[in-house]
Amino acid sequence: MSSTQRNSLVPQTLNEAMEFSKILSQSAMIPRDYQGKPANVLVAVQWGMELGLAPMQALQNIAVINGKPSVYGDALLAMVRADTRCRGVNERIEGKGDERVAICTISRIHIDGEIEKIEREFSVNDAKQAKLWNKMGPWTQYTERMMQHRARGNCIRDAFPDVIKGLITAEEAQDYAPEKAVKAVQPPKLSELGQKVAKVFEAPEKKDKQDG
Repeated sequence: MSSTQRNSLVPQTLNEAMEFSKILSQSAMIPRDYQGKPANVLVAVQWGMELGLAPMQALQNIAVINGKPSVYGDALLAMVRADTRCRGVNERIEGKGDERVAICTISRIHIDGEIEKIEREFSVNDAKQAKLWNKMGPWTQYTERMMQHRARGNCIRDAFPDVIKGLITAEEAQDYAPEKAVKAVQPPKLSELGQKVAKVFEAPEKKDKQDG
């Protein structure tokens, strides 16, 4: 059964992409992080093109969290399911209480026709070791959903690394501690750099004159 084809406005040249990004950045219908930031819109659209996401899909599903781009888990799952090498995805929760385990199994067909099954788990114990258990926010409100996202993210990274190109799920990125701000090094002004270079060349000349 073929999937439904939907048309999307996609820039064909860099100039078109820049103008497209500028217009989108002025809209209140895109995520707040992209509003008024055409350069960020352009990068997100480019990321989307490499991942197979249409421009608006990219803006809705690519998020920069703690300084790194990530993709929401449902979008990653959709990307994997859309790949012709995917032969099925199965997600489930087994056990009860503290014995619960989220399991994700992905089947991928290889060029020789072999179908490989990749299975990854994320348990309550894993959440406790990662200091996620009882963490305020989604981990207390939607516990099993968050466990499912972790199992899914691990499985997708191992089964289809060529599809997700090194990205992680946004749900996982949100659990990481924010990176410490690093003070940017200010590059020297062109005039100051020229003076320093001139001094380097002047020193040997003075020494030659003194020796002579």
